[in-house]
Amino acid sequence: MPSPLSVTKNNYIANPKRSDVPTPMWLCDFIADLYPDVKSVLDPCYGDTRMLFWFIDRGCKCHGCEIKHNSDFLALPPDHFKGKIDLVVCNPPFNLGVGRKLGAEVFLEQIVKTCGKTQIALCVPMGFRLNQRWTSKRWKWLASHPDLEISSILSLPLDCYDGVQFHSEVIFFNSPHLKPHYWPDWPEHP
Repeated sequence: MPSPLSVTKNNYIANPKRSDVPTPMWLCDFIADLYPDVKSVLDPCYGDTRMLFWFIDRGCKCHGCEIKHNSDFLALPPDHFKGKIDLVVCNPPFNLGVGRKLGAEVFLEQIVKTCGKTQIALCVPMGFRLNQRWTSKRWKWLASHPDLEISSILSLPLDCYDGVQFHSEVIFFNSPHLKPHYWPDWPEHP
């Protein structure tokens, strides 16, 4: 008799996940509402520009890079945007294929190099912050970097991205006006 419980492992080699999953519009709106007074915004991997949409609509000066449009943020020189950006919004590819580093880690390092200390709203897999060891380089870097202070966290539901189920959250850096934690508004889902 077969077991009533069927357990299958998620084989990332046999079933690779997309690396360009769009940010849900409700999440873009939620993030934008947290920053009503910013004047300049950067999205270093803007995809279809949806994370910039509400800021463009408000008349903010928006900057962006997108590798698919021959604009590689990861290739920019240090201090490229320093002093020019009030907020960085970023939903980087989670599976960037850069060895042991997560895509969010690679993008955050480059954000700090190119922008200096600025406000950041970064979509990350849960393992970015939580799946650490005492010897983790990422954990030590996040905990001690002078230009990165976690101000807030937005907990996301497993199924917030269309067609993908993945444990993730948004980490907000250098934004002391925010509450320590947010739950998203509950959008209507099918």
